[in-house]
Amino acid sequence: MKMPFLPRPSRRDLESRPLHVLVRDYPETLANLREYGIQPEDFGHRRLEEFEDRDFILDALEDATAWRPGVGVA
Repeated sequence: MKMPFLPRPSRRDLESRPLHVLVRDYPETLANLREYGIQPEDFGHRRLEEFEDRDFILDALEDATAWRPGVGVA
């Protein structure tokens, strides 16, 4: 069975998805969220766009997902 592979998310995708969806689809983001004191278990329904000072977190999440190919790249 081939596992679906999601391409690298845009900054807007990272910011607008609920945290539980973000961690499910991009598990490499979990460590960064926890490093910034965000526990998806407690805040899974929230989106990063709801947090103040989210730019540093988004930068870290972009770095964590940078290994993924962009949309349309095989």
